[in-house]
Amino acid sequence: MTWADFHPEIVEAMANMEPWPCEIIPTGCGPCGQPSLVMGPNEELVVEGFRKTEIEACMAGQPPPRGDLTGYVYHSTNGGLNWAKLCDVPLHFRVPDECDTTYGPQLQGMGFLRDGTLLSIIFNYYGNGPMSVDNETCHSRVWITRSTDRGETWNEPVELDPAPYELIGGNKVRFHQLRDGTVLMPMSCTRWSRPGKPLDDDERVLCTQMFASSDNGKTWSTIGNLGKHSDESDLLELPSGRILASTRFQRLKMPDDPPELERPGGERGGSVYKQTAVFYSDDGGRTFSDHRLLTGWLQQTACLVRLSDGTVVMPFGHKDAGQGQRFMVSYDEGETWGKTVFELNKCGMYASSVVLADDTIVTAFAVEWHSNGRNELEVLRWRVPPREVVEKNGVFKPRLAVIG
Repeated sequence: MTWADFHPEIVEAMANMEPWPCEIIPTGCGPCGQPSLVMGPNEELVVEGFRKTEIEACMAGQPPPRGDLTGYVYHSTNGGLNWAKLCDVPLHFRVPDECDTTYGPQLQGMGFLRDGTLLSIIFNYYGNGPMSVDNETCHSRVWITRSTDRGETWNEPVELDPAPYELIGGNKVRFHQLRDGTVLMPMSCTRWSRPGKPLDDDERVLCTQMFASSDNGKTWSTIGNLGKHSDESDLLELPSGRILASTRFQRLKMPDDPPELERPGGERGGSVYKQTAVFYSDDGGRTFSDHRLLTGWLQQTACLVRLSDGTVVMPFGHKDAGQGQRFMVSYDEGETWGKTVFELNKCGMYASSVVLADDTIVTAFAVEWHSNGRNELEVLRWRVPPREVVEKNGVFKPRLAVIG
């Protein structure tokens, strides 16, 4: 028994896989990994990258870098057709001398506000030895830094408080500015063992905290939580004020699950769910509805965009058959979804997307281990199929992700 026994409509939708045309644009910009694409004034597009030395040290298991590092930011002013470096973001964080392991510091997401303010997320993980919930030396921290002069200068970073969790970050996300000016940013957090305070298995779950700013990113507070097993989340404000959300829904087998529940393929141990779920908030991101499962196994991480006629589109990455980008479509603000999955591309990780004024969707992803020896940013430009194509196999309402 697997997740599929509880969600037959998803199995049916995934069986209706169709290729859909897109324009593939190599940018020549890199290094870049799991990019978070945002759009600012005049449809300027911005995405974060990283310095090659950051990832090389991590991948090679070398000692963590000790000096100041810099993250790259790339941009496009013509709808994603051409890209160039916009600016650097200083990553002023030094790993404690007693630590021998680090992942970062690195940029983990971007924001581009209506007044032109740029926001960047800086993440750093450090400790001794492997990243394990039983390793009490593990730490991770997240800061927000902002620029009001297109990246020429950056303000002193503000650190986010993960309380009541011990660790924060590690997921790529983007900022979302609501119509009233509030800026939201969902960031995953988790409980972690500390000296003399080991965790029970049921405490070892990811939860996404909702951080909010009412002053264009100068100060931040926690206003809500997106629920257990949420990670790599995205937000979309609808005309009604409802916030539609997507998340990487991933969890281990729980004590109250059916004994016969297992991972697809009959593998033992590990996660029994690795998919995308949708849900919503009607109070500005303070509370959320229960997660509803929308995609099949290893089809994550997703984002949400809305066309000029109200159509909601969810592009998402996948790892179930190689890598690439797919999408699904809803015509009733995420209540039901077309029972056809469209495949755009069969290469690269992530599918962070924005929609232009003419309803062209631009999707950013990273081509890993590019032929020139580095990860590079690539972009897709595409348009959504007609409704009769989307709904030719019917529609379905996603079921609750929990098993009951």
